[in-house]
Amino acid sequence: MMIDRSTSATLDRIFDEMYNLISEANRIPLTDKIIIEESDLAGILDDLKEAIPKEVKSATRLLEEQKAIVTKAHEEADNIVLQAKTEADRILELAKSESERLMRQEEISKQAEAFAEDVKSTALRNQQEMKDEADAYVERVKHDVLQYADDMLGYLSGSLQSALQAVNDNRASVNAERESVMFSRPQRDMELLAMEEEEDEE
Repeated sequence: MMIDRSTSATLDRIFDEMYNLISEANRIPLTDKIIIEESDLAGILDDLKEAIPKEVKSATRLLEEQKAIVTKAHEEADNIVLQAKTEADRILELAKSESERLMRQEEISKQAEAFAEDVKSTALRNQQEMKDEADAYVERVKHDVLQYADDMLGYLSGSLQSALQAVNDNRASVNAERESVMFSRPQRDMELLAMEEEEDEE
């Protein structure tokens, strides 16, 4: 089962906004790093957090619908079996009554009982087959829902990793630039002091 088309479009839009934010961000001179406004990135992440629960709710709703279908199938199977058993019991009762009325017609009674047992056997066999089909259907539903969740998480994982890598790179660049500024300031102070001392000596 693939991700819902509308949800996929929403996620694509969110990631497009993230990529646009990265591509339009101010670049640090002489580097391949960029600066991103925290509020802009936080807004995109909020949209992403809102979209993901909607998809989880959609998957949950689908699972509940499939469970309802399976439950209904079991109920219908039980009803069919119950009707078959009732009919078999009725036939068996008639056969016993007829056997008591015709004591000497033992063969007729045996045939009626055999017929009733055959009806019961057929009903039970049909019940088992329907339950087996329902159980197989449940397994297919579970597999589809798990595949659906895996597809969605795989899609999100790839996109989030790309975005997170860009944010980490940007953060590392800002820290490097900050350290460069801090280390260069003492050097400039020492040069200015040396120039003042030379002027005093003159």
